[in-house]
Amino acid sequence: SGYFRFCCPHCQNEYKFLMEMLMMGIRIPRRGPSWEEDGAYEQLYERHSHCDASECLFPEGREDAEEEGPWELLLCSSCAAEGTHRRCSGLRHSTTHWECDTCAGLGTGMRAKHPDAPELGPGARQGLAAG
Repeated sequence: SGYFRFCCPHCQNEYKFLMEMLMMGIRIPRRGPSWEEDGAYEQLYERHSHCDASECLFPEGREDAEEEGPWELLLCSSCAAEGTHRRCSGLRHSTTHWECDTCAGLGTGMRAKHPDAPELGPGARQGLAAG
């Protein structure tokens, strides 16, 4: 990926890692990553931005969210490929991490249900639509 992105996979330190590589005789080219030159991977840098709950309750719709509160969009803390508004999945305001069912496994999703939220049946775990 080139000189400007090369770092230690453990501590993320760039300078010390580059110096060690040079001392070991490993040459790192001074250029940006070749895969970014034609913009082929731009979509990988886009953040998931909609609610995947089976029934989205936000009056503004799935595509909108607020910065905080019941309509904050939480992304899966493992994959970030699915998201939910707090209220749509019955999550407490204090919940900072949430995991989609795909990552957590069937019925084991990190779900911190608010006491006033309705019980979800087996087919509506965490408010996410099946498959």
